Amino acid sequence: MKLWVRHIVLIRSLRGAGVAVLFASLVCAQAGPDGHWEGSFTVNNREIGISLDLAKNAKSEWIASMGLPSQNMTGLVVMDVAVNGKSVKFVAVELQMATCDLTLGPDGRMKGTMSAPQGPMSTQGPMPVELKRTGEAKVELIPRSPAVSKELEGDWEGSLQDPNGALHPLVFHFKNQPDKTVAATMDNPERNFMAMPLNNVKQTGQKVEFGLKIAGASFQGSLNKEGAELAGEFIHDAGSMPLTLRKK
Repeated sequence: MKLWVRHIVLIRSLRGAGVAVLFASLVCAQAGPDGHWEGSFTVNNREIGISLDLAKNAKSEWIASMGLPSQNMTGLVVMDVAVNGKSVKFVAVELQMATCDLTLGPDGRMKGTMSAPQGPMSTQGPMPVELKRTGEAKVELIPRSPAVSKELEGDWEGSLQDPNGALHPLVFHFKNQPDKTVAATMDNPERNFMAMPLNNVKQTGQKVEFGLKIAGASFQGSLNKEGAELAGEFIHDAGSMPLTLRKK
């Protein structure tokens, strides 16, 4: 009987040890900054909820995307991701190019600041941010678009005219990559918003289309025969505006 009791106690001890090891392994697995994070920051006394997905890709490079849950927006572009131990830094491109500087604390939360170089958020100075991990990362990157023609590749300038007649300059960049895709971005010099990514870039002959996800906008136009002018319409929820771009 005593041997049987000892056997039961031993099995229970091993099971307990196994649970402890499993728990420890799970804790260790979540010790890094990867994962789906949710939190908020405050602008002009208004709390804005944000999400961050952070992970490593197949090349062990850190990648990330953000979201605005209240607006059902995901896949907002993040660039210049730098992870060093518990330190996480990146630029939230579509949140007014805000620089985020976060640290993963012993409580499992990431805390730090978000600072925008210009725009409404810039008047707040460094804004406190706190994020809590709520699950596994689901990073959403903008799908790559196929390479464009030599006529379209390069830098293009133009301006949108508002109802009051004021002009708002924009600069577009199209650069073909070795993998036969195109890196396409837009600059808004007026607000110091740079390298805002374009999505769904498509060229069919002289016809050119692309989107600007954060603005819920798109462009449809055509290249002229000389390949020096791209004229079309900038389309958004409020309607459309003519936009003519000229190659630099």
